[in-house]
Amino acid sequence: MSFPTLLSPLKIGKMQLRNRVAMSPMTTNYGSDEQGITDRLLAYLEARAEGGVGLIGVEVCSVDLQHRYQPQSLSLAEDRFIDEHARLVERMHAHGAMVQPQITHPGPESLSTFYEQLAPVGPSVLMNPTHQQACRQLAARELPAIIEQYVAAAERAQRAGYDGMELHAAHAYMLLGSFLSPLRNNRDDDYGGKKLEPRARLLVETLSAVRAAVGDDFPITVSLSGYERYPAGRDLNETQQLAPMLVAAGASAFRVSGGITDKLVTSMIMSSDFSDGLNVSVAEAIRQVVDVPVMVVGRIHTPEHAERILVQGRADLIGIGRPLLADPDWVNKARLAKSSRIRRCISCETCIDSMQRSLQTACAINAASGREREFPLTVSPAPKRVVVVGAGAAGMEAARVAALRGHRVTLLDRQRRLGGSLLMAATVHADNQHFLDWLCLEIRSLGVDIRLGQEVNQQVISGLQPDAILVATGAQIQVPDIAGAGHRHVYSGAQLRRLLEGTATREDMRSLPLALRGMGRWTLQRVAPYLTPARLRRASRIWLPLGHRVAIVGADLAAIELAEFLAHRGRRVHVLDASKRLAMEVGPKRRAEHMDRLERLGVTVNTQVHCTSIDRQALYYRTAQGVRRQLPVDSVILAGEPQAAKATLESMQSLAPEVHAIGDCNGLGLIAQATAQAMAVAHRL
Repeated sequence: MSFPTLLSPLKIGKMQLRNRVAMSPMTTNYGSDEQGITDRLLAYLEARAEGGVGLIGVEVCSVDLQHRYQPQSLSLAEDRFIDEHARLVERMHAHGAMVQPQITHPGPESLSTFYEQLAPVGPSVLMNPTHQQACRQLAARELPAIIEQYVAAAERAQRAGYDGMELHAAHAYMLLGSFLSPLRNNRDDDYGGKKLEPRARLLVETLSAVRAAVGDDFPITVSLSGYERYPAGRDLNETQQLAPMLVAAGASAFRVSGGITDKLVTSMIMSSDFSDGLNVSVAEAIRQVVDVPVMVVGRIHTPEHAERILVQGRADLIGIGRPLLADPDWVNKARLAKSSRIRRCISCETCIDSMQRSLQTACAINAASGREREFPLTVSPAPKRVVVVGAGAAGMEAARVAALRGHRVTLLDRQRRLGGSLLMAATVHADNQHFLDWLCLEIRSLGVDIRLGQEVNQQVISGLQPDAILVATGAQIQVPDIAGAGHRHVYSGAQLRRLLEGTATREDMRSLPLALRGMGRWTLQRVAPYLTPARLRRASRIWLPLGHRVAIVGADLAAIELAEFLAHRGRRVHVLDASKRLAMEVGPKRRAEHMDRLERLGVTVNTQVHCTSIDRQALYYRTAQGVRRQLPVDSVILAGEPQAAKATLESMQSLAPEVHAIGDCNGLGLIAQATAQAMAVAHRL
């Protein structure tokens, strides 16, 4: 499919874009401790410019040096930053992309308490939800000086050679967005109150002052939440009133998002529970009241979807953020009619959770995102014969990267299809199938020697004469020892996986209904290669070997996703675990989303309990207080605990000069660990 509208040029004021794809500004924390540009940030942005994006949005640049947004965020508060920003502009222009910074005062979101021993500032006294720091209310007499800070930062951006700028006023956060928000602005003077005009006054005055300073030829995009999705927040009607006011004050375009800030950006960055293009109708409504370009952002994953939005006249420009973390070549692949080769974002929230955990953005399916200088895809000067054992996420990613680097790669797996445990993960969480399909397509197109249904032993490996062996055989599942676990209505997670793989033992078959047992292992072995996640999902809506009441013992991510999967198929599901929290291996945003989803689906969760025994009618457990309880069940699934499995690694140590373990055979780490270790090892070969 071609994308004539998406790839057509567009003007924002005097700025000519080569296409209608813009990279949304996203906080990365790739700046320096001094709020400056680093080589890491340059390489990260340059990869997206080289990947074909029409407009690069540079993340938050603070107008006040004492008020930074993140520990390593950026600033345009002093002239000393101009030269390094000019270098950034030059690098983006070299690849044909236009570029503009997002200029803001962090306001209540400022880290000034920690760095300067100064209170953050805002329209009213309020609490920053992320850092739990109270801000002080700005006096009206202080606002002209802040407006001048915006003006000075805009002039520096212009002197640095930027093609335009973005003024941040979205999500009821940072300074301008907080003044605009009825949730945060409780003032009773000319800059606050219930009416729109006083709340918008600081934004309008700032925009007017910046426009007067930079002139008519410097485009100013205004970032707005069209609809805040929160009780008593700004609604669409108010945004439709506001947008023409901002055009009159000097706005050249709008970037329309949605939601408001909270600790987990709950209504700003949405999970796959929410529809694709969730802000499109709001952007269209704003486009109908202004005569400047309107950009829309929010769950637009594919060029096909982006093209439809533009052709239907619902927006003028498509903003994408996280899809470009997953695949910086998103636009080039669309231009070359290779959209099926796009590594599609799987909405796993690693990008957000990594900020919570390590204060730097990372991507689960693209380990090179933000590490472009560390992992350049250059051809190795000394190609090697590489054998990868295991065709799950880690094995396929390692095979892909090694092949791209010019190594001769053989990929072995005892199963008769690609995917490993990613097959089950993609069955219970459909977004994972995008990654599975992409990996399969990539390794085949790169000419990797794929050998499936292959029992891997020392003789087989030796016959390949490898220079390097990468062991990606997955984790070993440790099933809890519970009295009564041998009953036929009790399954283990490992057993379910063996049934899907076609490697079931006679003991595994005993748990199946008699009709299925009659099919025999021979039949399952031949059906297994054709059991794609999509087919399994469809089949599971017709029949599952489980009763109505299902208890899952275990609460890691795999168990939680399985609970959701079964609840969607009409099962009454209970989850029991000894830990205090669910899905301990994921970050707070994704964990919260799963907790919300479990509640909506009616899944009952009991943590800090110890399961003691199972009989034909019930599962028995003890609470944290030692009270014995009984749970009536028809089926029990013992999820088990993934543990490091080093036996294969140890057996291969003498067969090649280099032997490395990657993925879950090192211990549970999910897709993010699999791809990160695969990328790192494939670059060390």
